[in-house]
Amino acid sequence: MSVSAPVDRVLERIAQGDDVAAACSAEGLACQRDVSVDAHYDGKPVCTVTLPWVVEGHALLLADETVAASVAAERLASLASALAMPVCVIRRPVAA
Repeated sequence: MSVSAPVDRVLERIAQGDDVAAACSAEGLACQRDVSVDAHYDGKPVCTVTLPWVVEGHALLLADETVAASVAAERLASLASALAMPVCVIRRPVAA
């Protein structure tokens, strides 16, 4: 997936543990929390999905290190095919 440099910097900040809203604000990017969008299959809407964050038109999912990398990759592929927007999965350490 290709993202703009500011979005890439926000994703890096979030991966390092920064708050999503603070990371977006630092880069001057728009973000929305709890965004409902339609998921599609074969070109038809099948259900509504609530995304925790949307950053400059990119769906953002957060997965802690307890989620296997293969599972995160499967979620990314599944959602990317169902949503009409790019999907980013950020892996973060488990909070202590």
